[in-house]
Amino acid sequence: MTSTATRPSIARTRTAVQTQPPRLQPGPVTLYAQLAAILRDRILTGTWKLDDNIPTLDELVTEFSVARVTARQAIQTLVDEGLLSSQRGRRTFVTYEMPAIDANPLYSSTGSITSDGSNYAIEIIHSERFGGLPAQFKGPGVAFAEYMRIRKVDSHDGIPYAISDNFVAMPIYKSFPPHAERKIKLSRLVRDHARPKLVDGTELIKVATLNYEEANLLQTTIGSAAAQVTRIFFAAEQKVAYFGHFLYRADRFAIQRNISNLLTQKAL
Repeated sequence: MTSTATRPSIARTRTAVQTQPPRLQPGPVTLYAQLAAILRDRILTGTWKLDDNIPTLDELVTEFSVARVTARQAIQTLVDEGLLSSQRGRRTFVTYEMPAIDANPLYSSTGSITSDGSNYAIEIIHSERFGGLPAQFKGPGVAFAEYMRIRKVDSHDGIPYAISDNFVAMPIYKSFPPHAERKIKLSRLVRDHARPKLVDGTELIKVATLNYEEANLLQTTIGSAAAQVTRIFFAAEQKVAYFGHFLYRADRFAIQRNISNLLTQKAL
């Protein structure tokens, strides 16, 4: 760890100065939570790097026009999240290190069925029989009478990248080899063992942030960005063979697609 005497200061290392700081507005989100979100963004985006001294409380008070107690609460929030270190009589500095960039972090639907291998691992958190589909299922589709619910964490190279809550139609689950869900992705198992074959599938992707439990399971910071994915596979007659709700770490998730067709389309 860099000593306090040699630790770089934000004021000395910053190459661009923000001339107009974001305005904090009273409302349902407290001022200290708003300020914490702004400072968290500076850390997670690398504006403030590992071991950088951040501005003092007085400097934050001046920059954002907030009370000293508001600035102190915002800093304490980030200390509790493990992003900052703050000790009496010392400058507060960044303890978060940006993760290495993954050259191929494709854990979207394109990799959900085909990519397994020795570097892939599954941790089953909970499994149980479940009547019908959960309340978070918004359709369309017709439910089977019973599902096997499997909540799990998927990892690659020892790094967890997704939490998921999965509902597999019981007739399909019963056809799985013993303990297969502990070694093979559920999307692949459902595809390979559904009889008759699946006829359709949908996927909805949104942006979300991680709460305390989710961040802990994914070994990242509270409030980090995540990809929220809802995946549904349909059997004949619109029966829901599989429903999955996923949260992917943002730094372990990407989708790349060819959009050349958009360049050749003519306006109507």
